[in-house]
Amino acid sequence: MLPYNPTQPGGVQTHTMALSRALRGLGHESEVFAPSRAVRVSLGGTRADLALDPRDLFDLRDFLRRPHDILHTQEPLLPLLGPLSLLHPDSAPTVVTLHSAEPVAERFYQRTRPFSRLLLGRADAVICASQVSLEVAAPALPNDSAIIFPCLDLSPFRSVQPKAEPNTIVFVGRDEPRKGLPVLLEALERLPNVHLVVAGPVSDRTRSLAGPRTTFLGRVPHDQIPSLMATAAAAVFPALGGEALGLVLVEAMAAGVPVAASDIDGYRIASGFGRAALLSPPGEAGALAENLSRLLSDQQLRSDLIERGRGSAARFDARTIAEQHLDLYQSLLPA
Repeated sequence: MLPYNPTQPGGVQTHTMALSRALRGLGHESEVFAPSRAVRVSLGGTRADLALDPRDLFDLRDFLRRPHDILHTQEPLLPLLGPLSLLHPDSAPTVVTLHSAEPVAERFYQRTRPFSRLLLGRADAVICASQVSLEVAAPALPNDSAIIFPCLDLSPFRSVQPKAEPNTIVFVGRDEPRKGLPVLLEALERLPNVHLVVAGPVSDRTRSLAGPRTTFLGRVPHDQIPSLMATAAAAVFPALGGEALGLVLVEAMAAGVPVAASDIDGYRIASGFGRAALLSPPGEAGALAENLSRLLSDQQLRSDLIERGRGSAARFDARTIAEQHLDLYQSLLPA
């Protein structure tokens, strides 16, 4: 069960759909229930399309009445589908995954602790997407939880043929404060020969900060991201925080693109604690520019990061993560 609109970009959507396909590839039936009438809301500096239309609740009721061996809900505390899926008297074992890493999520868990612990206590197993998510959700966790990373279908990224354009860097993501795009634009001013390509919706205010060496592509369909990555000499992700992992780093590494990113907890996990990417303090444009300069000029460094990046990305392959989920699911089923 997915509380977000699956047609909109986002890490939880990417993970859920990739996991479902991988489970089917392993010989299991897997269905994803998601809202068909999602409403866009702002949550702690990020935008999300949530199920807030009452008609979706009737669809959920019908879905839950069908027989299931396992019911797995992503972000179970988000309105309205998540809580209702836990309150439904379903006889199937229930698994939930908590992804959030933003400060607003931590405040929510703290302020709703009795309700959240009660609700999550109805689940048979709780998964956190990373150690970051686990620490953020700690006030709401009634029992121990497992850590299973989000996953991706990496085959489109692994199969792309690199054709990097010299001194071209790419940023893929939404223009939200926590993604740090203005920091990257400031760093670009210190790199006179570098061209930046931005893939994702960008506000007029952010556009006004950019110079002539920045190209804004707008929203790019996900199936075109691998070929876009392949044209870049480096991928850059200057997030300020609030990232449980950073699947976009994994995509870049799987495509054989060296990565410069912020030294935040989620990106450390994605990059093998800095072995597979150059990390700089979040919000420091000068340090980011220095890392980019090194990355673009040092061929041996680039080669090393590409090799390590491919290895680090493999940890998040959908089949690998699906097998970890299956182990958990089977532990909840009668012998």
